[in-house]
Amino acid sequence: MDSAAIAARLREIAAYLELDGEKFRARAYEKAAKSVEASHDLERLISERRLTELPRVGESLARTIEELAETGTVALLDRLRGRWPKVLVEMAELPGLGATRARRLYDEIAPRDLDEVAAACQAGRVREMEGFGPALEKRLIKALETREERSQPLILAEARALGESLAGYARGSSAAQDAVAAGPARRFLEIADRLALAIATREPEVVLDHMSQHPLVLSLERPAGGGPALARLASGAVCEVHLAPPEGFGLALLRATGSPAHVAAIEARAAAGGARLDHLPDEEAVYRAVGLPLLPPEVRDGTDEIAAAEAGDDFADLVKLSDLRGAVHCHTVYSDGKNSVEEMARAAMALGLEYITITDHSPTAHYAGGLSIERLHQQWAEIAEVQRRVDIRILRGTESDIRAGGELDYPHDVLGQLDIAIASIHSRYRQDEDAMTRRLVTAMRLPLFKIWGHALGRLVMSRDPIPVRFDEVLDAICQGPAAIEINGDPKRLDLDPERARRALARGVRFVLSCDAHSTDQLRYLELAVAMARRARIRRHHVMNTLPVDDFAEAVRPVPPS
Repeated sequence: MDSAAIAARLREIAAYLELDGEKFRARAYEKAAKSVEASHDLERLISERRLTELPRVGESLARTIEELAETGTVALLDRLRGRWPKVLVEMAELPGLGATRARRLYDEIAPRDLDEVAAACQAGRVREMEGFGPALEKRLIKALETREERSQPLILAEARALGESLAGYARGSSAAQDAVAAGPARRFLEIADRLALAIATREPEVVLDHMSQHPLVLSLERPAGGGPALARLASGAVCEVHLAPPEGFGLALLRATGSPAHVAAIEARAAAGGARLDHLPDEEAVYRAVGLPLLPPEVRDGTDEIAAAEAGDDFADLVKLSDLRGAVHCHTVYSDGKNSVEEMARAAMALGLEYITITDHSPTAHYAGGLSIERLHQQWAEIAEVQRRVDIRILRGTESDIRAGGELDYPHDVLGQLDIAIASIHSRYRQDEDAMTRRLVTAMRLPLFKIWGHALGRLVMSRDPIPVRFDEVLDAICQGPAAIEINGDPKRLDLDPERARRALARGVRFVLSCDAHSTDQLRYLELAVAMARRARIRRHHVMNTLPVDDFAEAVRPVPPS
């Protein structure tokens, strides 16, 4: 079992434990599921019996995960499945119910499936139960009526991991000749409202039977009049399964990837030119048939990408992960990171990078262990010591807080001794638009080079962007020495591609960063690159594609004379 399947089993156990009234144990299994999903090397940790290195995984949970990986189940799960019917778990996930009410409702109506729950609601039986009432019954009716269409949205990293898990499982079918994870995750949208697979097969029913056995799939609806099959997953997400014979796989993958506006434009272009697309084996052949170069999935946003291609842009020079020479924005144990300076440096070196910037938090971020000037000097000494032992270049820096008035929280003479300064907001997010704009304009005009870190302060699906007149801040960046970070932390993915394109049009320079708080998180550079590609940022727009000496010279904070 892969990490996604193991996490699904852990969550299933958590759901049953919640029904048993064991809330604390349920939370432990849920937290372990999140740790499993976030791990990039779960297979190695299992083989080396090192699972307890994962956050929130103790000895008992480690044994459970090992057994799941080896056998697909554990005695606890089998026992809980025998105790609680599957429909009860599905009921507990309905809005407004939860474990306690789901048990009471199940004891009252004993449904065999959710259709029977819907029938009881429609008959008015639920509203008569104590503690339920007409409002909850109405809410349940609405949720049950839309459950086939509703999909639990996922942040990009989760969607990509789950999509790859499903695609890998699909390729395990003897009837599948290829399977690709597609949909919004293939286009690297920050939020995926659905998952999608494109599968090449001459035996679609065999493939669908195989997919229905995946441990995450609760149900699979086969299409009646064409179109993709719909797999409903235990997480609440829905996955479209696009099936096509190998010779028509190109169009199936195009449609599974989207966006709808882009696909419609390609199909309209084919119709106008008399091109037939359903007998082409790959996407490159599809685009060639309509007189266009192969457009990367990241630019298929349905805006002006086709016009750009017609004008000669083949997007071949969009920045790539292999273009990056340095890992920017890295935290260590000096503030809120999990690894030492040397561990971070060696991990970056193992990825083939030439340099790494150590940018721990500054004093204002006391909650994150922000460094006093004395601690900063201690870190400089350690960086110098580690530098003698590693081949990668280590640049010393900071993520300095932008205070409410726009000043940074280290003195200019301290900043001037650093190799790099990232200027970020970590507090007072509720300033109004006028105050926030003044704050950022002041910071960007400071007469020393700085990189505007995770610019809008958003957390995907959790916290909205700060209120700010973005173009006024761009004016200040163009006047003062500054660049903008595109942050690859999957919970941030900030700056968003729309505003990044606006900055690009103004000639602003970018740094693609990982905002890594552990060695594993250095891999977040991939998502920073993806956001940049969606904004159509080219290699020469990105500062950390430069060799280390050129990069260091370009970003060095220069204090006022």
